[in-house]
Amino acid sequence: MSKATITLRAPGMRATQLALKLASQLILAFFTLVIVYPVVWMAFASLKTKPELATNIWGLPQSFSWENYTSAWEAARMGYALTNSLIVSLGTTALVVGLGGLAGYALAHFRFRFATAIFLLFVLTIQAGAPVIPLYVMLTRLHMTDSYQGLILPMVAGGLPLAIFIFYAFFQSIPRELREAAVVDGCTDFGAFWRIVLPISGPAIATVAILQFLGAWNEYFLSLILIRSPNMRTLPLAIQVFFYDFGRSEWTQAFAALTMGSLPMIIVYVVLQRQFIQGLTSGALKA
Repeated sequence: MSKATITLRAPGMRATQLALKLASQLILAFFTLVIVYPVVWMAFASLKTKPELATNIWGLPQSFSWENYTSAWEAARMGYALTNSLIVSLGTTALVVGLGGLAGYALAHFRFRFATAIFLLFVLTIQAGAPVIPLYVMLTRLHMTDSYQGLILPMVAGGLPLAIFIFYAFFQSIPRELREAAVVDGCTDFGAFWRIVLPISGPAIATVAILQFLGAWNEYFLSLILIRSPNMRTLPLAIQVFFYDFGRSEWTQAFAALTMGSLPMIIVYVVLQRQFIQGLTSGALKA
């Protein structure tokens, strides 16, 4: 092939690559707009008055009606709801990360009888869920309804299989020589996990933490069947009750409540997004 032929083909290849890159950027921009715009629209709607929302539904708010937030905060008991959701979500996330990390580490780095069977059992129960009626009867007999532990423990049980799968796959990508060298230097097995393995497991921890926190934050069904006291309602349940009481006539306040409920999830993802993406791409989800 002559030098002139290579020179002629190079601009064509570059043009094709630029076209593919532009097309991919346009597709990503489109999906970003589809995902982000409803959130932005909800925030703008929460700052409008009722007449303005009816006459200017798609435009920017002419004036910022912050009283929608104060009214929704009081009517929906948002202070109690946010506190309850934070306690439940943080407690569930901490237990799932701690127990899932230890179990995944043991299954990935130790050889013992039925290890493979135990791992497969966890994998097969991912997203299986617990039967609702037996769960309700058991928690009622244990006097754990209308309590934090009654919400946290079932969510921990439901989140552990996926967490163990993620940690197991991630820990398998870590050389066993690191743990063995730490043990030779005098560390216990737990000391090697705590001092050597855990500090380099940030992507896996962030992946599990984000998935579990968002799942616990958005949990509605368990709260619906287990919570009776208004002061114990989590955020999804409080917003649902508020919507049925006031939302059909007070849309701006409903949007304000939804915005306040969405903000913590957005903050968590923005803070941990880099670690989350690393966890998805550096082995945390490799089987």
